[in-house]
Amino acid sequence: MLHIIRDRAQGWVAWFIVGLISIPFALWGVNSYMTGPSDVVVAKVNGDNITQNELQQAISRYREQMRSMLGDDFDPSMFEGANVRSTILDSLIEQRLVQETTRSLGQTVDDAAVARIIRSNPAFHRDGVFDPDLYSMMLLRAGFSPAGYEAQLRSEILTEQLSQSIQNSTIVTEQEMNHLLALDMQTREIAFGVLRAQDYLDEVEVAEDDIRTYYQVNQSMYTAPEQISVEYLQLDISVVMADIDVDEAQLRGYYLDNRNQFSGPEQRRASHILIESSPAEAQAIVEEIMAKLESGEDFATLAQTYSADSISAASGGDLGFFQMGIMDPEFDEAVFALANIGDISEPVTTEYGVHLIKLTDIERAEQVEFEDVREEVETMYRRQQADLRFFEMAETLANLTYEHPESLDTAANALGLEIQTSELFTRNGGSGIAENAAVVQAAFSDDVVNHNLNSTVVEISDTHYVVVRKDRLIPATALPFESVAPAIEEQLRFEQASDKARDHGLLKLSQLEGGADPQSLFLEANWQDSQTYSRDNTDISVQILNRAFGMPKVTDRPRFSGFTANNGNFIVIKLTAVNDGDPSTASEEQRDGLLAHLHRLNANAEVQAFIDSLKASAKIRIYNQRLAEEQF
Repeated sequence: MLHIIRDRAQGWVAWFIVGLISIPFALWGVNSYMTGPSDVVVAKVNGDNITQNELQQAISRYREQMRSMLGDDFDPSMFEGANVRSTILDSLIEQRLVQETTRSLGQTVDDAAVARIIRSNPAFHRDGVFDPDLYSMMLLRAGFSPAGYEAQLRSEILTEQLSQSIQNSTIVTEQEMNHLLALDMQTREIAFGVLRAQDYLDEVEVAEDDIRTYYQVNQSMYTAPEQISVEYLQLDISVVMADIDVDEAQLRGYYLDNRNQFSGPEQRRASHILIESSPAEAQAIVEEIMAKLESGEDFATLAQTYSADSISAASGGDLGFFQMGIMDPEFDEAVFALANIGDISEPVTTEYGVHLIKLTDIERAEQVEFEDVREEVETMYRRQQADLRFFEMAETLANLTYEHPESLDTAANALGLEIQTSELFTRNGGSGIAENAAVVQAAFSDDVVNHNLNSTVVEISDTHYVVVRKDRLIPATALPFESVAPAIEEQLRFEQASDKARDHGLLKLSQLEGGADPQSLFLEANWQDSQTYSRDNTDISVQILNRAFGMPKVTDRPRFSGFTANNGNFIVIKLTAVNDGDPSTASEEQRDGLLAHLHRLNANAEVQAFIDSLKASAKIRIYNQRLAEEQF
């Protein structure tokens, strides 16, 4: 049963959950005065509205998913703009169409399944146990009510189930496998010659007028970049935590209210036999198993024989240790009602079937005294209080820096924050606060640079916010011609030398195609005789391999090709033979890997084709004018 739970909590449903719970509450607070009315319709799908607010939430979830995946490489500007909004709106339209289909097919997800996924999500756990208060707080930060979140989760599960049904019907033929294996295992006999740009440098002279012209045409390449220093306020939860006043009475009260967090909950280990049959058949099988148990047969052996849960059956039905709240309520109740190790439950019915459960071990909860965990209690108490205070302060920070855009003083005084000043930095960033790409983007925004206004709130993390304003700006200045002329001259010399190598190479290529001997056209050191190479050979340049494997097959005579490599050299390739691979020699690992890859490609294509067919027959209207930048 555990593998079923895991499977249903994986895939993009799990990504949705991770992305959702990552959305900071302050994001919604900050955006609340910047977005338009929540009921503005941006699209209609078969008469069903998609509102601007729904689109904004989807965009925010997408940004937070990307922030989680990319970490320090996250650049907010990559996930903004009309193209991103259009793409995400298209995704919402597809979701609506799939949801319509699941409803028409009568697919449902019961409350128990949704509750199980929520309870098993580590994001809602404290010390390994589902915490309803944490769950509610996480949803509040994300701007969701429990009912709204659970409805959306149910919809996502149904969509996933439909997609899985389509993907599971995908077939990869043996012929398709063998064809691709033959191509993948193909080898080619290649000879090649190199005309080095370096060898032509002595033939090149660059006039000063050419250097000066290049300097003038490419002036932007030869400027000292503009620099800015900023004043800024930063709100960090660690600072908020440090300012929380605590006394012993408060800490002891917190300890008593949360005693279960300072003791490991009781855990029980159980084995089960799962029977997936009609009620009548299940009853007969249960009676058969019970009779064998009464006659002394081993529970583990019977689990291997009878259990439909193949994962646990392999280990005698063992489910390992778990605590209350992990399994189905009926299953939990039965396990924790057993009094003694070795006891076997009466038949228990869940949505998966009928279970016989054997209690195999118990780990009792051990209470830890306050004095032993005082430091941990204080940290948790401070964090709890700081969480509450932080998001209130974040809302105040956003409001005051927006309402008083000409200064940071009002917000600093109201929140007791210090106005700090950064070092100068460029659009490529700098040290300290300027190491963050989002801060740099905000610092060089039009409002900050040209209008001397405060920036919007920058989210460095979900518990670290920053607002900046211009302190000092040094405009970009052109570098003197004399200082960059030598570098420009060298660049132009090399480019012209590369052009000469190309011209000579094309001439030699023509001669080779006419039947000339390569040894007479290239120095010995610059010509590599024919060798056989595979696609993944590491003894030759990837650029040469890619070019050679992209050439048409050889017929009655060799084929030739030439190109300028990234290093400026001109490469001439002679292809003398193409040898298809033998699929029968492929290893089991190769075949399995290719099969998985093809199945994934075909499955994705099947799902997309299904969605495209739904879109083709649907009535869809998109209000492009309502997707304008100012609306978001």
